[in-house]
Amino acid sequence: MRLTPLTCAALTLASRVVAQTKVTADNTTRPVSFFYTRPLSEAPALNVTLQADFTPGYVFVSPYKAIKPAPYIYDKFGNLVWDGYGVTGSANAHNFRPCEYRGQPHLCFTQVNQQNGYGIGQGVIVDSDYKVVATVQTGGNTEPADMHEFQLLNDGDTAILSAYQIVPFDLSYFNITTGLGWLSEGVFQEVNVTTGEVLFEWFSTNHVDPSESQITPNSTDTGGDGFGPQTAFDYFHINAVDKSAASGNYLVSARHTSTLYYINATDRDVIWKLSYQGDSDYSCSNFNFSFQHDARLLSENDTTTVLSIFDNASNGYTTTTSQSSGKVIALDHNTGVATMISNTTFPSDEGVLSTSQGNTQALGNGGFFHSWGNQPYFSEHSANGTAVLLAQFAAQGSAQNYRAFSVDWDSTPATTVPDVYAYAINSTAATRIYVSWNGATSVSSWQFYGGSSVGDDFLVIGQTAKEGFETFWEADKFYQWVRVEAIDADGNALRNSSYTGTFVPSAMLAGACDESGCGVASSYSS
Repeated sequence: MRLTPLTCAALTLASRVVAQTKVTADNTTRPVSFFYTRPLSEAPALNVTLQADFTPGYVFVSPYKAIKPAPYIYDKFGNLVWDGYGVTGSANAHNFRPCEYRGQPHLCFTQVNQQNGYGIGQGVIVDSDYKVVATVQTGGNTEPADMHEFQLLNDGDTAILSAYQIVPFDLSYFNITTGLGWLSEGVFQEVNVTTGEVLFEWFSTNHVDPSESQITPNSTDTGGDGFGPQTAFDYFHINAVDKSAASGNYLVSARHTSTLYYINATDRDVIWKLSYQGDSDYSCSNFNFSFQHDARLLSENDTTTVLSIFDNASNGYTTTTSQSSGKVIALDHNTGVATMISNTTFPSDEGVLSTSQGNTQALGNGGFFHSWGNQPYFSEHSANGTAVLLAQFAAQGSAQNYRAFSVDWDSTPATTVPDVYAYAINSTAATRIYVSWNGATSVSSWQFYGGSSVGDDFLVIGQTAKEGFETFWEADKFYQWVRVEAIDADGNALRNSSYTGTFVPSAMLAGACDESGCGVASSYSS
């Protein structure tokens, strides 16, 4: 049996085995999960409203403006797999996904102090034991890394980082003549992960004039007024960088110019531009786009480049289409024509309009996985555009997620053990056991042991399949002490929990408890 934690779901108890997932705390606006074995967790409770023939893999998200912003892993049934709160310290995590580092799967994300529309921080690499093994920073005279792009290349030898550089600038073109203006320019670097050496860098003001911006100072919520460093005019807003495996050149997306730039890796010049609103080397034959995110190169040859974008179609102030979508576009270098090959919209009649953030991940089966940016959803679509998965992780207008990914992942954390909570209403009642192991993907079942005291021989008292993040199992009688062993699909023992004493309420507390547990205290007794 699988149990999906749904928005505003009540605590559900089956007679003997159940995925114990209770939604508590502010259910109306930001539903979160509750687990006896991880009581401090307030991971978003996913409301999975559509499940069909989706691809294998886990979902990687990092909501912010949430109760506990953090990187999280879920399965596609809505069950939490890993709660990463604390790994990012007090900063937000963005762009969270698996990455290859030194021949092994790792996790990568940007760790940033949130600014208005961008971040200041670093890239972080975490191993399959969920331990930080490396951090990556920008070099030279560039500001610290931004949230928008952190991508490992060449098995982690190098990395691409984006940054926002604040510079004094003559903004008289925008009628700022009462004094010196301030501009935010887009920067990206490719750096050596080990040494920090800057191998390539690009500054937008050297190649793209601020007059090409599709916004003006003080006209949007993230554009800035240009009157000081803290409110610098963000004319460019770099939000994606992808390196060509064929040519070594770079594809750059800028939200505020509504333009994609193909950058020469030798002389840094712009080879071509694609835009619907601004100057473009290609005409958009059957589509438009604006304020896009997550531009990715899908294929290239001498005559054609195929790429994907998440077309926001709006920044909240200017709109080119009523719905945001994931687009695949082919550029014909001979004719100068750009043609939309596919267009995937949100799975509802009216769609959604995501005025910031979002991504379109191309999957191996020809389908796509989407984060819908400031709209609190992610979805998966087959190659023909049919939705096969839809989930909501927060209420409208609350938490947001920059990008989401669907990727395979395997972990048996080497430095942690399963967490256990045991309860009985009294010493003659059956012991109720809850068990979880944060981040473990290889557990298939749990084997339970019981005894009267630590040091005694503990006997096997039962076994049950793993269900959801936290599994509940009820023993046949009372056991003062319990221990739980994680078992994989082949029957191999993975790890034992610590010895855990069964909690029995005192006589004074027993009145607030029943066989299933105790209510949550809300006041002092008179």
